[in-house]
Amino acid sequence: MALDFVAIDFETANTFRGSPCSVGIVHVRNGHIVDTSLTLINQTDFDPFCVAIHGIKQQDVANALAFSQYWPTLQEEIGVLPLVAHNAAFDTGVIRDALSANDLPWPDISYACTLVMSRRTYDLPSYRLPFVAHEAGIQFDINRHHQADTDAEIAARILLDIAQRNETDDLEDLAKKMGLRLGRITSRDWQGCKSKSHHGYGNKHSEWPNASVKDVVINPDADPNNPLFGAGVTFTGTLSSMTRTLAWQQVGACGGMPLDGVTKKTNLLVFGYQDATKLTPGANLSSKYKKALDLKSQGVDIEIIGEDDFLNMLQEVEVTRHL
Repeated sequence: MALDFVAIDFETANTFRGSPCSVGIVHVRNGHIVDTSLTLINQTDFDPFCVAIHGIKQQDVANALAFSQYWPTLQEEIGVLPLVAHNAAFDTGVIRDALSANDLPWPDISYACTLVMSRRTYDLPSYRLPFVAHEAGIQFDINRHHQADTDAEIAARILLDIAQRNETDDLEDLAKKMGLRLGRITSRDWQGCKSKSHHGYGNKHSEWPNASVKDVVINPDADPNNPLFGAGVTFTGTLSSMTRTLAWQQVGACGGMPLDGVTKKTNLLVFGYQDATKLTPGANLSSKYKKALDLKSQGVDIEIIGEDDFLNMLQEVEVTRHL
């Protein structure tokens, strides 16, 4: 395959997307991985939740370049090639937010999202990286998940597998075959890698029942293109980043519908980070996970995601609100 792109993965010091503390970069030429690198980035404000995910601490990056100093090198690494990332809305959001925080202009970049493309390629209970890698026949050490170079390489291999299944060696053609548009960042604005008819998960607002959880008010004026709009969202396990009540409120503010249990109205089952680290293909699952899998087998549009994925969705909504 004559596919040329740069796969990328960021880890952040805290829940602000503009706080990258490491980046993994994988160069793909003619459908083959030719180079992989990992770079630490200096940050000073580390959140314990983020440290628990990737294990990077402030002392680890003390001698690294700040993002503003490193950006020219990263921009040269990318060049004119498209980017590829798993949940590219997050990783490209890191670039935008970090540049804005440093009063630097946005570049002109196109990008593809293997999370979006995986949902149109594989039939899985969860489209987190371990599940997709397993389905694509890619060896993946779960202990190296959230190490940026490893995750970037897995994203690259997933894209290559998806392209092979679609019998194409061109990224634009691949997106077209899948009914998608590639994402784009310009100096003025950005658009996501998604279907032109994308309207979020689940039912439209007019079809939602009047029931609520803990008196959460569902925002009818939320952006219908945000990833939580119209989604029935159930939480399980203890969240590390916020209380369950706050999580319900966040869902409602995004136009989603928080639910007490796993039902046919559930589109997303979100579990706490500590539980997320144990969710791997073939693992013993709890009753809620099993019920979600059973409903999916019945044709219900339901996906299992981790707390970190949920936070990424919220961050995507926050960026959209301010554009």
